[in-house]
Amino acid sequence: MNRIAILAAAASLLAAAPALAQQAGQHQGHGGEHGAMAKQDYMKSMQGMHQKMMAAEDADPDRAFALKMIQHHQGGIDMARVVQQHGDDAEIKKMAQKTADMQRKEIAELQSWLDRHGGRTPKR
Repeated sequence: MNRIAILAAAASLLAAAPALAQQAGQHQGHGGEHGAMAKQDYMKSMQGMHQKMMAAEDADPDRAFALKMIQHHQGGIDMARVVQQHGDDAEIKKMAQKTADMQRKEIAELQSWLDRHGGRTPKR
């Protein structure tokens, strides 16, 4: 008798699996088009950051660090913008805003340092 009940329950679960999987997919984060747009925006911001960091060359390693870190911090600001646009969670949006504010401050500090050490234009 127990075997029959177990088999019946298993058959019911198997029959319901496609509907449950579809329902679960609809409730995973944003999923779908909105999630794809966020992913695309994250990839665009990260690729741009990496390209700009690689291009920020300077013969002086101190200046190269400052130039590259400016681009790195700008990438953080761009990523924060993505979550502000696509995210739903108020807490993470608040963290993103705090991160962007800190990144802007650090960019200003690095730019100020560069201004005192030969300017913001890379020297090769």
